[in-house]
This record gives sequence, structure tokens and C-alpha cells, in this order.
Amino acid sequence: MKLQSIFLIGLMLPLWSLDSAIGTFNAKVELFHCSVNSCDEDDAKDSYATVLGGYLSYRSKPLWGFGVEIKHYYTHPIFSSQNPDKTSLTTSSGEGISPLAQLYLYYQNSFMEIRAGKQQLNTPLINNDNTRLIPYSYDAITAKIHLKESTTLSLGHVRRFRANNSESYTQNSSSGYAKDGVSFIGLNTRLGAVDHQWYYYHANGLYNALHMEVKSKIAYRASTNLLYGLQAIYTFANGDGVNIDNRSNGGDDVKLLSTKVGFERGGFETDFSLSYNFGNDGMSRGYGGLASLYTTLMITSGKKQGKPFAKSLKFKYTYDASTRKDAHTTALYLSNITYDDPTFHDTNALYIGHTFRFRPREYIQVRFEKQWVENANDKSCFRVISAYNF
Repeated sequence: MKLQSIFLIGLMLPLWSLDSAIGTFNAKVELFHCSVNSCDEDDAKDSYATVLGGYLSYRSKPLWGFGVEIKHYYTHPIFSSQNPDKTSLTTSSGEGISPLAQLYLYYQNSFMEIRAGKQQLNTPLINNDNTRLIPYSYDAITAKIHLKESTTLSLGHVRRFRANNSESYTQNSSSGYAKDGVSFIGLNTRLGAVDHQWYYYHANGLYNALHMEVKSKIAYRASTNLLYGLQAIYTFANGDGVNIDNRSNGGDDVKLLSTKVGFERGGFETDFSLSYNFGNDGMSRGYGGLASLYTTLMITSGKKQGKPFAKSLKFKYTYDASTRKDAHTTALYLSNITYDDPTFHDTNALYIGHTFRFRPREYIQVRFEKQWVENANDKSCFRVISAYNF
């Protein structure tokens, strides 16, 4: 564990009692194991690692509306490992990670909040991607404007990007080299019983993107709600041909449509999702984090090239708690993906997950997914996460 992490832990403990006086302190300790099995005869391609880490954070009380927030993550590899860099729990050299994920100045009032500096974001194509212990973060200027109770306008410009296995902020986004960064505008609103989310991203030299989603939860009977949602991702190239080589992870020509229908009753929830990419390019990620799509599981996704047609059936049961936030959760997901392009391999997948909470602040999460790939090597992924929130 690096010296700055030890220093921050020592600093946090005596300040805990001053929480209400000078701001809000938070901390989390997490044990994270990830293993990926390629399911072929060459075991050298397999990867696994276990890390111990977490974060320390502080948000000051606003003074005349101004304040500061700091959040520092750390990981330290423990036990044996193999190809640990492929798990994204360590650096490319297999070492621990200790990034400053948030260090920003904010201004807030009842109408808006503006942030400038290193920060975590939660938009469809620029987000935290909490599938690993350390999330993505960004050097950016952002604003949220509350137009009315159910409507929020989001604006931002991301100058530099930090991946979840790195400590450095660079101009390399998940989609390639973003010399001029990425700007976005988003609108979240509720019309009647329908939630709307519309985001537009402008990335000079990479591609522009439009992400749209409408979803609703409609009361059917006293204890039953009907669920439905529609998603669309549309991208188009932006920049001259010289810059095309700067792109990675696809994105130039994505025309993805996804829909889901389902219901929830008591603690039980199920939905069936379909997606199809009419475009010639895929999008495994956005500009940072993961690209949001209904038919995405842990390692199986309908966002690739080859015009994938993805079907996903999901079951989730929440029990033994007064609120879902504090509840035990069991999930079973089934997925099938077929491709128009014969060079891609049809895939079936099974995902099983369980989250057990000892108390509201303590939990263990077990996640396993297995892929059966036609005419290719199968693949499996196993994750165990144990965490305590202070």
C-alpha cells in the first residue's frame, strides 16, 4: 500500500468526530477477487488477482455556496496472481493503484451545482464503470441545473480521462485519443409516468453520439408494477480521415436499438430485453466507463460489431430487508447473441449473482458468468467482493 494511502487513513480516523462540524467524511474497505478462464487448453491465457483496497473521501460544508470534495482510492495486490493486468484490478505491470479520483471545487445553490476539477461522472457514455474496485474518473467542468422538480439539465466538458487501472489523467479516452476532449449535454425529465433521458456527446476527431432512453413503471395491481423501456444509441464520425486511426473500441457507425418489458411484484422482478445493431461498427465502451445497454451482462454484450441480435432474460429477487438498498439480492440472467456476420461467433451466456448483507454497511457479493461460444473457446468470469462502508 502506498505511503499516501497510509497517511490518509491515519488522517481520517481522528477527524471522524469532526464530521458534522467541518464537512462529511466517508470511507470504504473492500476485498475484490476476479478470475477469467479462457476455457481452452492454454492455461497461460487465464488471469486472476485479489486486491485489498477502498477509498477515503471528504466533502466540505459550503461557504457562500463554495466548497471542495476529495476522494482517494487505493488497491494493494494480495495472494498469488496470474496475468493480473487483464483483470483491471492492477496496473499493466501488476502493481497496486492509488489514484486521486476526485479533487474538485464546487459551487451550489438551490438551482444548480457546478464542479471544476477531477471528478466521477454518471452519464450513459461517460461514467464510473463500477465493475472493478476502482472506477473511472475525469478532469472536467460540469454543471447540473434543476429546471424544475423532475427536470435536470446536465452540461460538461471532459478534458482528460483516467481509466480504472491507471493513476494518470490523459487525453486517451476509451474510444481513442481525444485531443479536444468530449463535451456533452443531457436532459433528464419525467413526463407523466415516463422517465426520459437524452444525452448528446461531441468529440472532435473521434465520433459524436446520441444516447436516448425512455422507461416507465406502471402500477397494474396493488402489488404489481409493469415495466418497459426503450434505448437507442446513434453515432456518427466527426473529424477528417487522418484522425480515424486514433479511434478504438468502435463507435464510428453504431445504430443500436434496445427494448425491455417486464414486471415486479413484491421482491421479485423479471424483464425480457432485445437489442439489434443496424450499424457497421460496435461500441464495447463509450468515451469512458461502459456504454449503457439493456442486453449487457457481466462479460456478454450485444454492443459489438457484426450486427448482433441479443436476447436477454433476467430474474432478480430481493428479500429480508425493509428497503432494497439494505437487502439481500439473488439474480439469474440468460442471454443469447447471434450475428449477421459469419466471422463472429454466436454466444449463449448464464449469469448468477448473489449479494448478502450482514448489516446495511457490510456485504459480500458473488458473481459468476459462463459463455458458450459457437466454434470458439468458451469463457467464464468469477468475482467475489466483500466490502464495509464506514
